[in-house]
Amino acid sequence: MAIGGTIATEQEIRELKRRHSARLLSQPGVSGVGIEKDETGDYVLAVHVDSDAPEVDKSLPDEIEGYRVKYIKSGPFRKLPANDKA
Repeated sequence: MAIGGTIATEQEIRELKRRHSARLLSQPGVSGVGIEKDETGDYVLAVHVDSDAPEVDKSLPDEIEGYRVKYIKSGPFRKLPANDKA
């Protein structure tokens, strides 16, 4: 949801992700950037963080371009081999 009560469309959040993913992924502790629906069903930029360190939370914005950002403590991601069925 955009700050101020405007509901963000999926396309708006996709464009937001396209513009800001590289910068967010370069931040220490960020392991992924995606698009999710929040608890009210609105699209949000979802940033997965792999650290509980306080400095990670302090270095990341609560909103980007007026859109709320949802942070998810998920740990680091790892790419599975193509033949792995996990």
